[in-house]
This record gives sequence, structure tokens and C-alpha cells, in this order.
Amino acid sequence: MINGELFDRYKETGDINIRNEIVEKYLYMVEVLIRKYLNKGVDYDDLYQVGAMALVSAVERFDPSKGFEFSSFATPTILGEIKKYFRDKEWILKVPRRQKEISLKIPAAKEELYEKLGRAPTVAELSEHLGYSEEDILQAIESGQAYGAYSLNQTFDENGEDGAIFEKYTAMNELGYDRFEMAQLINSVVTKFSENEKLVFRWRFLENITQSEIAERLAVSQMTVSRLEKGIKQKFLNELKK
Repeated sequence: MINGELFDRYKETGDINIRNEIVEKYLYMVEVLIRKYLNKGVDYDDLYQVGAMALVSAVERFDPSKGFEFSSFATPTILGEIKKYFRDKEWILKVPRRQKEISLKIPAAKEELYEKLGRAPTVAELSEHLGYSEEDILQAIESGQAYGAYSLNQTFDENGEDGAIFEKYTAMNELGYDRFEMAQLINSVVTKFSENEKLVFRWRFLENITQSEIAERLAVSQMTVSRLEKGIKQKFLNELKK
């Protein structure tokens, strides 16, 4: 039976035996994807198990009717779980207990404030809501990566609506189709960026580097970086509104 028919049957029946048969056919992907992460102080069996569990999750979430190739859908899911494994391992070993405690409170606070404000909360708003200093919040966010890859103290506009849309597509902890389609959208926009726009996008939104530091790296004014950042946001908005 070809793989497409297997996925169709699994979607129709939910038969665990069919799921396991599909997983067996694609376990080679786990072998391939974990190779570059070996020899980094982790056990092969542990890493293989992480990848295999991610593969199972991908099989369970895959919808053949959407027209995607399964390998293209599963790859970001597997890689995401492998990277999360390394982040979690490092976080447990290196992050002070107080920062962990604060970091674990941030997602729920974010959701509550998001519902209340209709946009992503700022650091100051999180600080007031949770009763910690802004410095504590920033350190917890940095150490726990609780917010993913975007700046907390900025949205697209004062109303927050566009910022909320952008946040949805730049958060790095999405799974399944949300994650896959987010990656597709980002790639479609980034390929049209100038070289400076690509650098600003990476440094500002993926690495959360300040505008002033980026200005130094590019040997331009901070105002120029600000204009580039606004242009990047606008290009994403234009793509989202198509």
C-alpha cells in the first residue's frame, strides 16, 4: 500500500497499527535529522527517542487533504522538538531557580493580558501583572525563551491588532500546520528582503538584539534600523492580508 493510502486510512479509522506502520516507514527521517546534533554531550538513544516521538506526533497531526508532502510537514516538527530538547536541557542546568519560576508564570500571564488588552503585553505590563521588576521579567524571558522570537515591548501599531497578527506568525513554539504554514509564509516574505532587511529580521526578531546594537553592526543610524524594521513588519502584514 502506498503511503498516501496509508495516511487516508489512518485519518479515516484512527487505527494505531496503521499509524505505527507509517511511523516505521519514516523513521529514516529521524536518523537523518539527528545526525548533526550528535557529539554534543547527549546520548544517541535519548535524541532518537525525542525525534521518534516527534515523528509520531507529526503522523497523528498530518492531514493528506491539505496537499503537503509528509516529509516537508514532519521535518520542522522533528527539528523543533530536537532543538527544544537541547534548550530544555541547557535551561535546567544553567538557569537560576527564581528565573525558572518567573519564566513558568509568563505564558499564562501573557494569555490573560492578551485577552484583556487585545494585543501582546509589554514588559512593563507583565511586570505589574506578576508583581516582579521589569528586570526580573526580562531575565526570565531571555533565559526561558518564554515569548519566542519577537520584541515584547513593541507591536505594529498602537491599536495592537496588527501586532497580534504578526505575533501569531513569529512565535516559535507553534506545532503542526500552524508551524509549517508559518515557516512557509516567513520564507515567502524573507526571500524578497534586501540583505540589510534579512540581517535586521534575524537580529531583531529572531535574536531580539536592540536597534542600537544592530545600528552599530551595520554602521548605520538607529533611525535607519527603525525604518528597516517598520518596512519588514509592513511586508509581513501585506502578505498576511492577501
